Amino acid sequence: MLRAGLGEMSRIGELALNPFIGPRHKTSVITTNLPLVPDKPIDFGLQDFCNKCRKCARECPAQAIPFGDKVLYNGYEIWKPDVEKCTKYRVTNPKGSSCGRCMKMCPWNKEGLMTHRLAMWLAIKVPASRRLLIWRDDVMRYGRRNPIKRWWLDLEIVKGRVVKPEGSNERDLHLDREMPAGNEKVAVFPWEKLPTADMKRTVPVDRKQGLADREAAEQALRALKATVGHGVPDRR
Repeated sequence: MLRAGLGEMSRIGELALNPFIGPRHKTSVITTNLPLVPDKPIDFGLQDFCNKCRKCARECPAQAIPFGDKVLYNGYEIWKPDVEKCTKYRVTNPKGSSCGRCMKMCPWNKEGLMTHRLAMWLAIKVPASRRLLIWRDDVMRYGRRNPIKRWWLDLEIVKGRVVKPEGSNERDLHLDREMPAGNEKVAVFPWEKLPTADMKRTVPVDRKQGLADREAAEQALRALKATVGHGVPDRR
């Protein structure tokens, strides 16, 4: 997706955000022998925007999205989410599974109205406007619940029976919530330590080791930048 110019890596984590449709999209691969001119990776200022915003990290109920800096993961410079926290919340949430708060909160997740298009254009073309746009996004309370447009169905299994949970996914914005830097406790789990796709190796993740691996990933990025300078390409 990055090499095809479909987006940039966002603070949400392992998600390439598109400048026109934001984080809400899926990617498919079509194999063809049709002669095509390949696109190039794009840079529309998302790294700077996400660095200033942190709204998805603030609103994440599982606190699985880091407030701090990027890490070096699998050769990429990214904000690496805590997949254990995220998965446990979405799959085992006692008030009903599923979440998607990070995508719903994102300032790039808008309905495409003319005013929103103008804001996106400013965010891309006028870097100095980004802090104002982030502030305005909170002032307008974008990302709050809209029961009229509710499309999901929350269910919970209680004592073997499927019931409708009370209060599931009905969290409102936390405009005054802040997470101090260095207190995230966001773990990183290298791919080689995760269960295999064929499910032949299903072992619990080692959270203590995951926290140590995050520190190692942070040190690896600092060492890389110290070696080659701040101009190192981050393979976005």
